[in-house]
Amino acid sequence: MSYSTKKMLFILVSGVSISLGFINFLRLSRDMIYGDFSAVNIIPPVMYRFLRVPDLPYAKEHNAVNRLAADYTQIYFPAQEFSSLKKNYQTGYLDPWKRPSRIAPFVHALCAISICKLDYGYSSFLHMLIQMLLFYPFFFMSFKMLGVESDRWFGILFTSVCLFATPAGMSWFERGQYSLYVALAYLLVLLGLLKNKPMLVVASALFADLKWTALPFLFVVIFVYWLSAKNTKEQIQNTRTALIYLVVLLIPSLPFWSTFIEFLEGLYKQESYGVPVGVSLIQLLPRAVVKGLPVLLILIGYLSLRRNGKNLVDLIPFFVGSGILLLTYPTVAYEYNIPNLFCFIPLIAYWVKQNAVNPAIKYLLFGFVFLASFVVSPYVNTVVILMGYLSVSAVFLVLGMTRFSGGRRLTDDQVISFAGSSQNAISET
Repeated sequence: MSYSTKKMLFILVSGVSISLGFINFLRLSRDMIYGDFSAVNIIPPVMYRFLRVPDLPYAKEHNAVNRLAADYTQIYFPAQEFSSLKKNYQTGYLDPWKRPSRIAPFVHALCAISICKLDYGYSSFLHMLIQMLLFYPFFFMSFKMLGVESDRWFGILFTSVCLFATPAGMSWFERGQYSLYVALAYLLVLLGLLKNKPMLVVASALFADLKWTALPFLFVVIFVYWLSAKNTKEQIQNTRTALIYLVVLLIPSLPFWSTFIEFLEGLYKQESYGVPVGVSLIQLLPRAVVKGLPVLLILIGYLSLRRNGKNLVDLIPFFVGSGILLLTYPTVAYEYNIPNLFCFIPLIAYWVKQNAVNPAIKYLLFGFVFLASFVVSPYVNTVVILMGYLSVSAVFLVLGMTRFSGGRRLTDDQVISFAGSSQNAISET
């Protein structure tokens, strides 16, 4: 196939995908705001059945009946009665499905004085729109910061298609999830550490406060960064950065300390005793093993640092593998959290460029994210899906322990071997 033919085919596929994604976005947005069932005919369908706010007195009061964004109810309705937030953390008070909120109290307080003053439909749509308006500018900027502008437009096209033309992406929108905040927290901390931009690290901590599921990965990143110091001066600098990150994480919760403790207790009970749901790795391994994954990953990260001369750039595949594996860490984990991984797109392109390795590794990540966005656990055995996640994660963790910079380069045979074994694991799903 000639270059011109490939280019025309790419343009055609891109045009169809963008058009489909735009139509899906409009239908989902309209249904989210008005509850008019206009999203029923989106193509492809969402991963799970549409979950709409039931007909309850307080739902009627805020024009929420039949609206989408079922997971946003855990912020919106408790924010209407902020003084009863402790009761919500204990019993699920005011949530239509009696689910205790797993969102920190300062987020409830912030929403109570801002977007939660609107009717539910408009408020939930703004919740999703704000995520996109915050994520995409930083995502766009990251390609320039890393010197991989040639991958920028493909990255933006790829993420947009994954959000609005795949079941996982549209389920993220339909459920009113928070994954782009998590992706943004990941992206900013890695950019900040790699490029020595402290303000990006601080911003990452603020976004991490919005969703607790960001914290296991960020704990691994900060700890491995602390271990990467080459001398006493760097050790002091890394310790200061880690402490600042911790302080910024905690500061927003200080005014609500007693309520914050209730939040932590509820979260601890869920993660320690809750029934595993979705693609939680607890369905495959003992809970204690799963909850110890961050410690195991820190050990792997330390070994990778030793092999790569404590060069943080060479650990980008390790961070990718950790991010994939930790998607399965929560007790309640669904496939529509795949957008968490979008942050790694510019980073893996940067790593490939820095190490002059075969770009097949870069497309392995794209292939996994795209395929995982279509694999639905109600139709595919959860164990098979988890094995796919574990296999691809293992490939990137091994790459993180392989020395390229200043040493041997990855040969074509190695690339084929790595990519082949991973794609076989994915294809089994």
